[in-house]
Amino acid sequence: MQQSKLKYRRLSRALQGLAAIAVVGLLPVLSAAKSSRKAPTPHPGYYYETDTYTPDQRKADYIFMEALKQNALNNDDAYFELMRRAYALDPSDTYTGMNLGYYMMAIGNQDTVMSRKGYDMMRANFDAHPDNYYDAIFYGMVNNRLGNTDESIRVWATLDSLHPDKPDIAMRLAEALQQSGDSANLRRSIAVLNRIERAEGVDVGLSSNKVRALVALKDTTGTLAEVDHLLSSGKPNATNLIYAGDVNMALERSDSAMAYYNRACALDPTNGLGYYKRAQFYRQTGDSIGFDREVFEAVRQEGLDLDMKMEIFKSYIGQLFNDTIQRPRIEALFADLLSQYPHEADLRDLYASYFIATDDYKSAAEQEEIALDTDMANPDRWRATIMLYGQANLYDKAIEIGRRGIDRLPDDAMIRFYTGNALSLSGKGKEALEELKAALKVVAENDRQTESIILCSIGDELYKQHQPDSAFVYYERAMDANPDNLTAINNYAYFMAEQGMDLDRAETLSAITVRQEPANDTALDTYAWILFKKKEYTRAKEIIDRALKIEEDNPQADVLNHAGDIYYMNGDPEAALDFWTRALELDPDNALLKKKVKNKTHFYE
Repeated sequence: MQQSKLKYRRLSRALQGLAAIAVVGLLPVLSAAKSSRKAPTPHPGYYYETDTYTPDQRKADYIFMEALKQNALNNDDAYFELMRRAYALDPSDTYTGMNLGYYMMAIGNQDTVMSRKGYDMMRANFDAHPDNYYDAIFYGMVNNRLGNTDESIRVWATLDSLHPDKPDIAMRLAEALQQSGDSANLRRSIAVLNRIERAEGVDVGLSSNKVRALVALKDTTGTLAEVDHLLSSGKPNATNLIYAGDVNMALERSDSAMAYYNRACALDPTNGLGYYKRAQFYRQTGDSIGFDREVFEAVRQEGLDLDMKMEIFKSYIGQLFNDTIQRPRIEALFADLLSQYPHEADLRDLYASYFIATDDYKSAAEQEEIALDTDMANPDRWRATIMLYGQANLYDKAIEIGRRGIDRLPDDAMIRFYTGNALSLSGKGKEALEELKAALKVVAENDRQTESIILCSIGDELYKQHQPDSAFVYYERAMDANPDNLTAINNYAYFMAEQGMDLDRAETLSAITVRQEPANDTALDTYAWILFKKKEYTRAKEIIDRALKIEEDNPQADVLNHAGDIYYMNGDPEAALDFWTRALELDPDNALLKKKVKNKTHFYE
């Protein structure tokens, strides 16, 4: 009996998890403020050691301080419960209410009632104490994150009236006004920006914000006047001229835009951005020679830092990549950059990414290996280099890199894991098992996800070595470590079907992967094959058809082989023969497929 080829195509899974509000990191900072309260003038909600300090208020304050302690220790449940107790004892303390309310919003993103209550508690603190600067800023930022534009405007306008000397507050007000999109608010934002400019001086950042509002108002005359105001405000510089060119390009005044870009390049010949803007102009007008010339000029400027050159280059690659005829131009530019920066790991990473996108994994691995030599303490580089050589089917090279990585970073489980996989793919099963089990020993404590991945690979290798019972033990352990490891679930279910063991459980497991990833061809193929083994041929055909549809542009031999068997048992031998023939073209050494094609009939393995 010929053993089915092990499925090395892995199930993919999107990262899952609830997203907390992005400003959650500010909470400990704000909370810490209460511990340093001064006691000059008591006011409602902020209590101090005075004769009016009631026992409940005193108790609430002690509980609040204990809550801060628990927060510092990352004991979220204790923090929340203590905050609730403190607020229940003294609901007039709006500061405690603000902290509790924010936490309620952070944990209540699936509970609209809790979230709304928490938000109202934060608003109550602002309404009671708009003069508390940091609390008010925090509340304003929360509204910005939530997209509560009207409330954001109210908060920042209040703060601006209380602190007219703070340009950062005025800028936040201008941004909130512009976010509303209302024409009156857009003009109001321009007035605020003009006020900042009178205090701080003319600046391209302020001008760009004003231009954004003027463009939204469709005020072309005002937009061009603002650009002229920026350029006439002081000594000309390339940055302002480039910005003027960008505005004119946006207004479809291409001749004026090019004139500004030319002036920028003449004023500062080392400013690569000016050349790149001219390159964009040439590209839009279909002048490929001019486009290339300007991009090359940009990246050759010694005064332009590498980060800017790489940004320019990324955009250049993005625009030319889909045209395979243009790839020699991309590679010529890479050669030029690498001659300038031969030891820059980030540039090697970019080159590797380019080769990955073109399916040239060998070249990508070579670039990563060069980067690795300059960054040998970085475990990610070792892992990437091993994986890329593996993708290129250069398993001996992958193993060599892996061995070097293990010598340097012996406690990195994933370097051992990738090396073990390379050993397995090269046919060195005994060494592969040794390395995978060594990886298992150095997995970080409580890293159950990595543990599950390694356990699954051990199961795969054991099955490959004709030890199904042992393999199934490891699949069980992998699922126990991480019940969401769809690769382990899929492979376990598939090999159970291959062994004809507990097909009902195999179907149950396979159904999990199909529910989680209904567009995954591997999951569908496994499910169809289990149904075939259960002699449910009609259902099997429905499922395999879905897998075939997904693989229409990239058919897999094992799926085509299964499709042939399923169609044959559904009374369609001609279609079955076509599937087997196509499968054999992809897997010409498969003896069973040869037998099926030669005899035009199904054979059991």
